[in-house]
Amino acid sequence: MLPVRSVLLPGAVLATVVLTMAPASSHPAPAPRPAPRIDTARVEVQLLDRVNVVRRQAGCRRLRPKAGLHGAAAAHSAAMGATGTLSHQLPGEPVLRDRVAAAGFRNAARMGEVIARGPTSARSALDRWLDSPPHRAVLLDCRLRLVGLGVESVGEQLWWTVDLVRC
Repeated sequence: MLPVRSVLLPGAVLATVVLTMAPASSHPAPAPRPAPRIDTARVEVQLLDRVNVVRRQAGCRRLRPKAGLHGAAAAHSAAMGATGTLSHQLPGEPVLRDRVAAAGFRNAARMGEVIARGPTSARSALDRWLDSPPHRAVLLDCRLRLVGLGVESVGEQLWWTVDLVRC
């Protein structure tokens, strides 16, 4: 039986309070679970596969991943996550053309970039970009053939960068 206590509150209002007690336990409360770790490499592969399906439907050739572009895209996603800023150019960071050149693509004739913060899956990121005419145009530009994808997990937030190039 739970203990019951009556209390006289100001204004002569009588309240009845039921006191509850937690069961005695020698075990500490479980620690909160950390957010699940996202396998960003797997997400990048899923994104590339999905982008290539959409490109094929639009009559474009498949994008070919390049390690140097991947490094540039990953570094940009990490920088956005570290600063909490979604931008194609962060303060003190080179513009896309210079980032692409530093990645080994000095003769890039054409380039494009799409970025995002927040989507938790390759499908949701791609859907967001395809719903935006400027982003859709970049992803479906058949002249762009090389790609680097960078997905960075910062806290519970995902930061996305896709750099596309034609040399």
